[in-house]
Amino acid sequence: MIFVTGRVASLLQDPDGELKGLLFQDGHEVRFPAALGHLVSPIVSEGCFVGVEGVSRIDDFPEGYIFATLITNLDSQQTAVLPAHKHKGKPGMQPYNTPVDVASSAPSDLQPENEAGLACSSDSGEISYRVGSWGGDAVPIPLHPPSFFRSMLEEVDKVCMNFARNDSARSIGQAYDSLHRIQAILAYLHIMKYRVPGISQFLDEAKHTYVQGLSLFSAGDFLGAKEFAEASESLSRVVEIVMTRTLRSDSTLPSLVPPPPRHMAGSPEPVHVEEDLAHAESILSRIHWVLEHGTLPSEDRAQVRKIASWGDAFYKQAQRTYRNSVLEDASEFAQAALAGAYSAEHVCRKWYSNHSAST
Repeated sequence: MIFVTGRVASLLQDPDGELKGLLFQDGHEVRFPAALGHLVSPIVSEGCFVGVEGVSRIDDFPEGYIFATLITNLDSQQTAVLPAHKHKGKPGMQPYNTPVDVASSAPSDLQPENEAGLACSSDSGEISYRVGSWGGDAVPIPLHPPSFFRSMLEEVDKVCMNFARNDSARSIGQAYDSLHRIQAILAYLHIMKYRVPGISQFLDEAKHTYVQGLSLFSAGDFLGAKEFAEASESLSRVVEIVMTRTLRSDSTLPSLVPPPPRHMAGSPEPVHVEEDLAHAESILSRIHWVLEHGTLPSEDRAQVRKIASWGDAFYKQAQRTYRNSVLEDASEFAQAALAGAYSAEHVCRKWYSNHSAST
């Protein structure tokens, strides 16, 4: 079994319009029988981020693909379990559109008499249900005891837990890398005896949220750990924007290479700045509503209010520079405002997600 994640570029359908697979943006192809497409279609759409567990296959497709047994929408945390099914062919291979055997658990009144089912038991005592004609070619299908289905659910829970754990670990790793990118820039600034005012508060909170995420991960709270890790990464982005602006604006600092030529194509478009400002305003407004009317614990409330205040400050700077037609500065301040808003939102979501899960 292998596990891959990716963003869905397109949905693959059979000639009848039934969903039969997914194509990731990185080129990975995921397949499953079209007869099971109804289990997957409600939870996936183009652009969503999914995790897939399955088997790598080649069959008559040399480029290969992943035959899915479990698909999870990592944005919504919805999961589709694809039942195992029988297929003909060489071991370890799966035909492209393999039919899935489906049997009802009781005979229908509408069945012809010669197609009705028959309950029977084997010498081992296992109950089965005979589907087909009353003749000798009827196929007995076992009716599993309740313990079989309970164990199946337990296996699904384990797989979903592994998905959550891996996704959380990936987010913590990205936050770790972001902090160390900043560390490298700070080391350079230290060598140059140069200080960037105001970044210490953002950096301290980025480290603090990272440690919170790591602690939650150790305690088995993978959802909360992921939110704090992403809050840390967003704050690292704030620090990176502030430091990059400072380094670029100070011509006295030595550069490894000559500066790039000025060109109109590189200037931010006003519409993009307006979109970032509108998005930041929307998130910050939502956070302030939660702070006023929500039920956040006092410790989380203070943390969210502090981070949101940084987003507010960058938002006001972005508005001011945009009104003055300084589009490059406005774009960077708007991105910093968005990063701060995202960080506060992740801390909010961590508490509300955990609270709803516990209730």
